[in-house]
Amino acid sequence: MKLKKFTLGILTIAFAFLFVTGCSKEELEENKEEEVKSNCSIVECMKKIEISNTMEEINAIIGFESTVDAMIGSDLIWKFDSKNWISFKTYGENDITIQATIDKESIKDENIKLPSSSDLQKDLNNGSFTYEELVEKIGGSGTLTSISKNSHIYTWVDKNSQRLSATFNNESGKCTIASFR
Repeated sequence: MKLKKFTLGILTIAFAFLFVTGCSKEELEENKEEEVKSNCSIVECMKKIEISNTMEEINAIIGFESTVDAMIGSDLIWKFDSKNWISFKTYGENDITIQATIDKESIKDENIKLPSSSDLQKDLNNGSFTYEELVEKIGGSGTLTSISKNSHIYTWVDKNSQRLSATFNNESGKCTIASFR
């Protein structure tokens, strides 16, 4: 009985292996991610884009036209690869957000020291802080991950892959929301 179960287990593994690796060379080539040629890295492109830019201007900054990817959503996106893209979201006629989804491993910084959430909350409650003050406290610059007419969001990733995102009001320059992941 044990031999029968063992044999059945081996056969199941063998069939699974054949099924998983049974793709033809053409199928593997089709599934291989296409390298996108852009004018700048996703981080550098975000620094150059302004909320007032037209779609044509953003296309020129990035170096290719936006598309729609049903797997990501219905927004226009500039897809650099499967882990990095910039999306263009509209929430009404004059409410636009340009947001970057960036692989956190690519922006990880071994030198930054993220504050505790209680210290950050205390600072927010005591009149908040500016981007420059947070950079000084953390020990490194953030990565611009979102822009809108009202705010900018910066993200930091520490050596342990913990992520801090902070939203700064464009008018006051102060942080309004900070969150850890």
